[in-house]
Amino acid sequence: MSFLHEYALLAAVLFPVGVLVAMQAYLYMNGERGTLLMPMLAGFPKIELEAEPKAVDVSPAVTDERRAEVAANDTCEEAA
Repeated sequence: MSFLHEYALLAAVLFPVGVLVAMQAYLYMNGERGTLLMPMLAGFPKIELEAEPKAVDVSPAVTDERRAEVAANDTCEEAA
């Protein structure tokens, strides 16, 4: 392969990465923080775990005691 073919792939990969770095630098210089264009530049947030787990309410949900008088698909049911 020629010299041009060898470096064409390198240029095709580096161009989008260079655009992202340039956009991140522009935003950083203008005061933007946490834009996540380059997430590797930011640290991962810590997740604070509770010392004691909360109790889970396992009682059934309260529902309305009234029942529907007519089925929602009443017309389809009659046709069947």
